Amino acid sequence: MGATILPMSLFLQRLTGTLFSLLAGSYFLGYLLLRNSIGGVWPGWWMQVADLPLALVGILYGGTSFYRTVHHGEKASWVKLIIIAIPLIAIFAALVILNFWTILPVPQASHPS
Repeated sequence: MGATILPMSLFLQRLTGTLFSLLAGSYFLGYLLLRNSIGGVWPGWWMQVADLPLALVGILYGGTSFYRTVHHGEKASWVKLIIIAIPLIAIFAALVILNFWTILPVPQASHPS
């Protein structure tokens, strides 16, 4: 099973790199359109919808790149994979929590009147 990690990590790195480039480019284009008041509400909608997918593919791309850098052609290591994955999962979970903070059942700050 460890032998399948290496080709899969190369494929995942290439796939997430391509997806990151496409999503980041479209996100940047949406920002430019929103900033220049072109396109109505769609650029703003895209920036609200695409933030978590962009963060996910960015984290996956960074994680696979880091794993392949640390790996150095050795036998596949589940320990390295887990040590790299845990902080990345925590970062993505924090981004999801911050993104949905207003609808979570947590106390909200009151606005002074």
